[in-house]
Amino acid sequence: VSAAGADAAPAHRRGAHRADAHAPDACPGPSRVSPESDDFSLLQRSAHGSVVRDAAGLRRSLAADPMQNIDGLAHLMQAVIAAPEKPLAWLKDFDTKPVGVTVKMKALPQHRNDFLKAFTWVRGQTIEQEGEVAVPLFKLSSSPFDDHVFYLVEEWASAAALRRHFVSGYMARLVQELQEYLVPSSESPSYVAFYGLGSGNVSSPEVHASGLPPAPRSAEPMQNIANLSALMQAVVGAPDNTPPWLKGFRSCTKPIGITVKFKALPQRRNDFVKAMKTHQRLTAEREGEVANPLFKLHTSPFDQSVFYLVEEWASASALRKHFVSDYMAHLVEELKAYLVPSSESPTYVAFYNLGYEEK
Repeated sequence: VSAAGADAAPAHRRGAHRADAHAPDACPGPSRVSPESDDFSLLQRSAHGSVVRDAAGLRRSLAADPMQNIDGLAHLMQAVIAAPEKPLAWLKDFDTKPVGVTVKMKALPQHRNDFLKAFTWVRGQTIEQEGEVAVPLFKLSSSPFDDHVFYLVEEWASAAALRRHFVSGYMARLVQELQEYLVPSSESPSYVAFYGLGSGNVSSPEVHASGLPPAPRSAEPMQNIANLSALMQAVVGAPDNTPPWLKGFRSCTKPIGITVKFKALPQRRNDFVKAMKTHQRLTAEREGEVANPLFKLHTSPFDQSVFYLVEEWASASALRKHFVSDYMAHLVEELKAYLVPSSESPTYVAFYNLGYEEK
């Protein structure tokens, strides 16, 4: 049973893949740009310049900051549900501010299909009961590194709309089922990247503590690729050297998505936002909606210098064309001046295949 591309809103709003998503411009041919060129050197190395390889064969650096800003979906639910009576500094404009989440969940192998059936049902209930105005994006996707790991990306009209979802009867049923279907939190918590939709200039970036308990240090991380440079190297190196987790690269049949975390230097925050808005415009102009149906930059409510970029691509080939473009090379140079050192906060990546299949 396939649920690939299933969403909670019409294509023009949710960034769904259209029927012509594999047109030539969405599946470009190879380029001579080398993944070892200087354009791909951004944030590849730790503070000491050393690199190591993780299980996926990608370069990674030892770092301090986690990708997530909330260490469990239950913690987010508790905070949002209690917010009207116990207001939180990071939940400003509760009734009006659009919010979004990227959530990582890991199912027990024997309950993987049960997990998917439960989420398919909840997605239907969410769409039916909340409506596309309240929830314009609700998509579950699968990790190419582990069949049991999933990333849920949602957008909500407000935290109040998200609260109605959290206190619903269908959500209560899902919570009970997840207690049986997910691995223990000590192994892999249901990490959350929570963000206010969009980005804009601020005169003085605010920082707020979440007040929520941290995840166990022994738990696996939220990201599955250590930094954006590692992803760029892998994608640009294909199709001649395609890793097994980039399935469908040659045939352009596998739509993909990413959530990337960035942390800007406070004094260069607004420069970063300006550069990313220009980059977003150029991506839309050069790549088009077919190749790139979703490209949005969002702001962490805990630290206004932290951002989450959420993208969808018709294929890894389409993403490769983006990575080797001149406007991407220009952005890479700008980010070297705008981002904090990778030793403080790497550009973590959650990479996923859009949709999912029961197995």
